[in-house]
Amino acid sequence: MKVFFRRIHLYLALAAGLVFFVQCLSGTVLIFEEEITHALHAERYVVAVPTGQLRQPRLALAQLARQFQQANPKYKVLGFKVYADPARTVELTYRDGKARPVGPRGEGGARGEGRGQEPQGPAGREGRGEGSPGGRGRGGEKGRPERGSTAYLNPYTGQLLGLQTEKQLPVFKFAEDLHRRLLAGEVGKALTGLSALFILVITATGLVLWWPKTRDMLRGRLRIKWGASGKRLTHDLHVVLGFYCSLFLVGLALTGVIMSYRWATEGLFTLTNSRPTVGLLAPVSAQPGSPRQVAYDAALRTGQVTYRTAEYWRVGAPKDSAAAITVSAPSQLPLRSLGLDTLFVDRSTGAALGQHLYARQSAGAQLRRLAKPLHTGEIGGVWTKMLALVVTLCSLTFPVTGVLMWLNRTRKKSGRASRRPVAQPIAG
Repeated sequence: MKVFFRRIHLYLALAAGLVFFVQCLSGTVLIFEEEITHALHAERYVVAVPTGQLRQPRLALAQLARQFQQANPKYKVLGFKVYADPARTVELTYRDGKARPVGPRGEGGARGEGRGQEPQGPAGREGRGEGSPGGRGRGGEKGRPERGSTAYLNPYTGQLLGLQTEKQLPVFKFAEDLHRRLLAGEVGKALTGLSALFILVITATGLVLWWPKTRDMLRGRLRIKWGASGKRLTHDLHVVLGFYCSLFLVGLALTGVIMSYRWATEGLFTLTNSRPTVGLLAPVSAQPGSPRQVAYDAALRTGQVTYRTAEYWRVGAPKDSAAAITVSAPSQLPLRSLGLDTLFVDRSTGAALGQHLYARQSAGAQLRRLAKPLHTGEIGGVWTKMLALVVTLCSLTFPVTGVLMWLNRTRKKSGRASRRPVAQPIAG
């Protein structure tokens, strides 16, 4: 039976090895993308908090928006991201007023809630936009914003500290395209999704082949003999590291499959006996033709009172002249801070009109939303990101050591065949 599993393990590994190596390599670049971006452009994210005689209050969001639009009249403000940390800038999201609007793209929305269309291998990430939270379409996360460009503003002076028109730095944009599509568009997307399926089978068959028959064999398969010969060291690196990484590889591959295939997401809903969460319509906040002034600051205060412990709040511009303002904050559920709770607020008074909690989503929708942070290591913060980095770095060695083991075994078999005695003719 092990011969059968070894062949399956070998053939699938040879088929998916190169794609898996590329995904691991690009994944290591993407894991700490946010931290690296913040370090390279610290001036966008942090300001000096005025103290003493220089102390001054934060400017109102309406004033920040007014100053920005006076300097950039062709842009339309989509919303704000305000941090609890007084040293963080206010992120104002905008787009060209003549550009065609782009709908919400959040996980748990029309795309993210059940239509896994983004193949990913280890440590990929989905794009992030900052903008106005959607409130009228389907989706469990109404606070996920409309995508646009971002302006970083000093909340005390209104000074524009930087503009970000692309959601990623070029190096990360290249790495993400390589990771998700192999720089080959739809063909690459299909290959990365198939690779994730293969990795599940490769890992399962690898565990079967690793399984020791005796306790002495177990000891040998739990530690690497660093002083052994090159062949033995290659074997140990593949087998021992493969065992320790196997559980994490299953998680990375499984979440990649869920994000790649619709049938996998539908299977998730079937297993949880649930259905995708259907979004609620944003309540009407004013009659058509009412004054256009929007009470952003009153809405923010209501959101801060409702979500007191939030790290940040998103305040979205109303979708039309009658829609409410949306104020969103990270969910307080354990390990689910990437989900958003959304409050609907009266556009004129800032009074709360209702809310949509992430906890009210169906079990399948919540698990689907967890696929991405589990895949990237974001789910537990910096420590799980470090774990994801270690696993992907170790995984880089598996295609290499696997090929070396295969070559060593092939040479060994050919050597035996060449040494096999040849029958001598019988003298007459």
